[in-house]
Amino acid sequence: MRKGLALATVLFAAVVPGLASGAANGFSVRFNFVPQKVFQGQPAAISVLVKPSNARCTLAVRYVDGSLQGGLGSTRASGGKAAWKWTLSGDAPAGSAKASVQCGRSGNLSRSFTVVGGSVAKANLSIVNSGYSQRPDRFGGGSTVSYGVVLNNPSTIQDAQNVSVQVNFIDSTNHTLQTTTNQISAIGANSTFNVGGSQSLPSTTPVVKLEIIVQTSAWVKTTFHEPALDNIHIVPSSFDPDYVGEVDGDLVNDHPTDTLTNASAYIVLYDAAGNVVGGGTGFMFGSLPPGTRSYFSASSGFSAVPMAKASTAAISIVPTYKAPGT
Repeated sequence: MRKGLALATVLFAAVVPGLASGAANGFSVRFNFVPQKVFQGQPAAISVLVKPSNARCTLAVRYVDGSLQGGLGSTRASGGKAAWKWTLSGDAPAGSAKASVQCGRSGNLSRSFTVVGGSVAKANLSIVNSGYSQRPDRFGGGSTVSYGVVLNNPSTIQDAQNVSVQVNFIDSTNHTLQTTTNQISAIGANSTFNVGGSQSLPSTTPVVKLEIIVQTSAWVKTTFHEPALDNIHIVPSSFDPDYVGEVDGDLVNDHPTDTLTNASAYIVLYDAAGNVVGGGTGFMFGSLPPGTRSYFSASSGFSAVPMAKASTAAISIVPTYKAPGT
């Protein structure tokens, strides 16, 4: 019994040094800093602590769609620390990303983090333009932001249905001041779609950028028909003529057979240089037979846009039609 106990003691003593041999021989690596979340268009950094103090390490960052971040590669540690810095592109894939570090004999590590912002997976609609105007409220300590977002549906055969467009208003510290969401029933194939609106903020803290998240729940064979528009005018507010009050024009039912029963108008305003400076919405209710037209006026969302900046209006219409005999 004593001989067996002695043998076990010897075996245990032989195994323990083997388990710790990497650290004992001066080889080890661990994360020093990995962010929990990073933001599109913003700087990011990752670092490790490694032994030997001059070991060479390689970082790879793989995004949720499988793509790799460029410009990272290998670096030699200095004073036992290896570090990487990069700036995410404005359209870096939103979602879970994985950082993998290889430091040769010192070891390998991996950890996940989240990329925040931008068009999420399954959207397939591209964001081609956006902009805003901000104006302090006359009373109280808040402000109003008028915004516009321009989307493109690149599919030539499918309409996007039940599209959600979330807009985050971001300040200079990368803090979200407020969020608003637009629900659009359909965006036609091979078309550009304008989304406009306004949002009240509880403070006058300047918005420095819009963070836009687009999600699409379904794609269907294209049947979308958008009515025509004519005689578009940007009209100043009757109460505050230095700012936009409404956008007016003619809505034309050019459908060959169906009656237009109502329509939602989404409007983006541009300045003379082609920059988006805001947007708004409007609605038309009535009965418009094929080949007829009606006056429409959209007056929601424009109050923060100076008339001096509003040069042109781009309008998208989501219509509802009634077929003959229904």
